[in-house]
Amino acid sequence: MADEEKKPLPEDEPVSTEGIQPESSTPETKKTTWQQDIYGELKILTVVLAVVIIVFHFMTQLIVVVGSSMYPTLHDGDLLLAWRLNYEPQAGDVVIIHKETEAIQETIVKRIIATGGQTVEIDYAENKVYVDGVLLVEDYLNQEDEDIMEEKGDVTTVVVPEGSVFVMGDNRNHSTDSRFTQALGLVDEGYIVGKAVCVFFPFQHVQLLGT
Repeated sequence: MADEEKKPLPEDEPVSTEGIQPESSTPETKKTTWQQDIYGELKILTVVLAVVIIVFHFMTQLIVVVGSSMYPTLHDGDLLLAWRLNYEPQAGDVVIIHKETEAIQETIVKRIIATGGQTVEIDYAENKVYVDGVLLVEDYLNQEDEDIMEEKGDVTTVVVPEGSVFVMGDNRNHSTDSRFTQALGLVDEGYIVGKAVCVFFPFQHVQLLGT
């Protein structure tokens, strides 16, 4: 019997893929990919939240200004960010203080005039403050009152002990500060919460607070 004639196989014959789903798009694979994406995002969110908690609990603190004792530098209701970690008080710094007295029951904001070992002299008649015999140039003061220290304190000359600071408000006529011995007096550094570094609300008052 003669061999049957063999038909050549067709070359490049297209193969229908209709009805066949790629392995990567199966429901199980899609579900796994979705779960991995969510898990990855949750890990990132957890890390971010942990960093935020650490920063705000140990390194910084938010403070709302109450009153006008630091006007015009700060206004009543300003929201401050204070730096706490390893802060060492320096003259000129705006600081957050928590020292309760009969006259003061809340956290206050003042400016450091002098630190431990320095001598403060106040000339109430001339509205001038000297530290170690050098006149302070205080451009930050409220100049709207003709007599910027109308409310005279009981301190005229004082040597600040080591570990303490002498503080005053920029609005001298409306500030209970170290000039008044019984109301506040010298402030131990342990009462300083931190240094105010910026105002970030309300937006019209946003500013960095330098020395």
